[in-house]
This record gives sequence, structure tokens and C-alpha cells, in this order.
Amino acid sequence: MKITDLKYWIVEGDVWNWTFLKLYTDEGLTGVGEATVEYGAQTGAGSLEEAREFIIGRDPFHIESFQQDIHYRTFWQGPALYAVTSGIEQAMWDIIGKALNQPVYNLLGGPCRRRLRAYTHMGVRGGDDRPAHEQLAEQARGLVAEGWTALKWVPVPPVHLTMTAAEMRQTIENVGAVRDTVGPDVDLLIELHGRLNPTTAIQLAHELAPFKPMFFEEPIPPYNLDAMAYVRSHSPIPLATGERIFTKYGWRDALAKGVADIIQPDLGKCGGLLEMKKIAAMAEAEYVMVAPHNPLGPVGSVATLHCSATIPNFQIQEMVRETGNRGVPWRTDLIYGATVNQPQDGHIPLPPGPGLGIDLDEKVAAAHPYKRKPIRREFMRDPHFLYPGD
Repeated sequence: MKITDLKYWIVEGDVWNWTFLKLYTDEGLTGVGEATVEYGAQTGAGSLEEAREFIIGRDPFHIESFQQDIHYRTFWQGPALYAVTSGIEQAMWDIIGKALNQPVYNLLGGPCRRRLRAYTHMGVRGGDDRPAHEQLAEQARGLVAEGWTALKWVPVPPVHLTMTAAEMRQTIENVGAVRDTVGPDVDLLIELHGRLNPTTAIQLAHELAPFKPMFFEEPIPPYNLDAMAYVRSHSPIPLATGERIFTKYGWRDALAKGVADIIQPDLGKCGGLLEMKKIAAMAEAEYVMVAPHNPLGPVGSVATLHCSATIPNFQIQEMVRETGNRGVPWRTDLIYGATVNQPQDGHIPLPPGPGLGIDLDEKVAAAHPYKRKPIRREFMRDPHFLYPGD
């Protein structure tokens, strides 16, 4: 069997565009994958065009050789290339699974569990004049009623490295309101998006520890591994990080320095399913748990579930809800096959069917083309900096 063509679609998503691809073979089998680059869809498209020489004519069963080829023959590398590598590899696994009439997780060593513990997101909505803690408490109550038993959000206002006493108080109030609403048995996951410096992060961790969060995610910018390890060593809450650490080579240093109790490689950026399996194995040897990062579109989410099912040291899976503050009406229309992001007692079932168990509806994808999305400025608002329009 040989791969004869690669096609892709850039589709308007929620806060960014999704990039889906399909591989075609001379035996009529096709495979789907996702190569989304958040806020960089056009960059990803250029990388996809250049990736054709690595994939056209290749046997879809030869995944390791594809990974070696594209890694060592591309001199300059980064998230766009890794996203393309992952998307193509997802599609190759999809073809193999269809050819062998097996789900992808069976080809990766088989599932370690019948279903996956999962969490979803909430956040303060624009246009709602109520205090943040009231909005969050209401959302948390609704999500628990849907069947979620773990919730993640950013309780910190859009600060830059430090916090005032009022901002610290507001953050504690936000987390406390959610804990009071959901009770002791729902896990709270605290996201920071790298907003703080080490001193402030450690102070906040001690303030939030009484609410018993499952983890404290990326409290400082992730580029200084020694600083992240320092925060971990002084935090009373387990530290999670890793969405911006790429490939096993990046994870070698991160794990050696002890940056996290829970690592969060992103299937769409770490290099693919095989690469995530290797990273997870490296973490397993250090007794570190894995909670894969997954803000992706519907194809990438399904591929992530297949991989997560086979990871022995898996802890919990990030999932985007079909509807709500992150949703668009056509998210579920884009794929047909498995419906996998509806929780049952806080868990997601394994995707059924051969391959990934899904296919892309090309008509729906074409009906919602690329739309320029502004980069979210609320990640950092420092009054000492100037922004366009200020």
C-alpha cells in the first residue's frame, strides 16, 4: 500500500482555527488527522505543503521511518512542524487500523483501562456583569450536573508576573466559591498560563492549598526549567506543566530537572502518538503521571484518547465540551463516528471502531473556512506596557 495524496482543510473553530488533513492510498483506504497550530493556521498550512515529499509514496505502515525522515531532514524545527508530523502520523495510524480492522489503541499495546477520567473547562464570560466568583460557581454547578467530576479554569485575572493584594484576594475568592459549590469530591484544576513569577506562584499555591486542587498548571512561563523545578519544590499543590515542551528531547531535560509531578504533553505538538508514548515511558521511570494537554478540535481529541488509553501512568484527560463557552455549533458535525466527549460519571469511553473510529465530513469542513482570529490579549495585561489601540 502507498500513500498517493494529502489534502487539508483549515476550519473556523472556537478561539482559533482547526487544521484537519486526510491521506489517500492506492488501495482506497483513507486516514484523518489534525495538525492544528493555535493562532498559526497559515504557518501550519505551509508546513503541510512542504511535508508532501516526506509522505507521498510512503507505505502508511512505516510510521517510525516517517518520523525519523521528517525529523532529521528538516533542519529548523518547532511547533508548526511537530503539529504537521503529529497530524500525518494520526492519519497513518487511522489507515493501519482500518486495514487491520483494529482500533488504534490496540496497535499501541492495548488499553490499560476501559474508560478515561476526564476534565473540562470553565471561565469568566465577557458581557456578564456578575462577579467572577458567582459566574464560576454557577458554571461549576452546571458542569457537575452534566457528569463532569473535574473542572479546570484560570482563577487569576490577566496579570503579568506579580499580583496585588486585591488580585490575590479575588483569586482565592474565585477558587473558594467553586469549592463551596461542588463540595469535596469534585477535583479542581488550577490553570495559570505562565502568568506569575516564582515568588508570586509559590505564595498563591500556599493560599490555594486549603482548597485541595488536583494540580497547579504552568504557574510561571515554562522556558526556565530550573525556575519551574524550584516552584515545584516549594509548592504544596502538585505542579503540572508541559504543553509547551516538545518531543522526547525537550522532555529529557524537563524530567531530569524534576519540573512537574504531572506532565502534560500535547499530542498535536509533542510529535505524535509514538512520541507521546515514548515521553510517557520516560515519565513512568520517574514515577511521574501524565495528563495529556488537549485543547484541540474533534479529530485530535479522538486521537489523544486512543493514545491516553495505552499509557500506564495516565492520570486524567483534558477534553473540550461540545457546547458552552468554548463551543461552536459545527464542532460535532465535522466528524462522524464516535461521540467521545460526553462524560459518564466523570469518565470518557474509549472510541469504538477500527482506526480512529471517525471520519471527517469534508462538506462541513469546506462550509466553515479559515477566519482570522485575534490573539487573546487577556493572557497578559500589564498597565506599564503599550498595546495596539491603547
